[in-house]
Amino acid sequence: MKASGRLAVDTNAVIAYREGISEVCTLIDEADVIILPVTVLGELLYGALNSAKTEKNEQVIQIFAAYSLVMQVDEAVATRYAKVRFNLKKNGTPIPENDIWVAAACLELEVPLLSRDGHFKYVEGLDVCNW
Repeated sequence: MKASGRLAVDTNAVIAYREGISEVCTLIDEADVIILPVTVLGELLYGALNSAKTEKNEQVIQIFAAYSLVMQVDEAVATRYAKVRFNLKKNGTPIPENDIWVAAACLELEVPLLSRDGHFKYVEGLDVCNW
């Protein structure tokens, strides 16, 4: 991972970072560039809205996003999404819809994904860093 210095984060990685999970904190803090897929940002903001401390949680997310490169969905990511989703369906290994978008963004940028979700193993070519 340090070869490129870039690391994409899944929703559960950002939550673990906020909880102070040491292994996750080290991986994120040592990365040169943190990539925050826009889908993950949406999931985090939804979680903040759905929490008892909406304003505080939104502020924490905005601070994290400010120190990250927010990866937008563009035509290249959409094309990659279609291929990933098709391959998952063909192989009989579907994963949650939002995670297909996250995987597509990571594949398009050729960046590893920090996540605890085991189903990412079904995405061909995706480099997943687990803790």
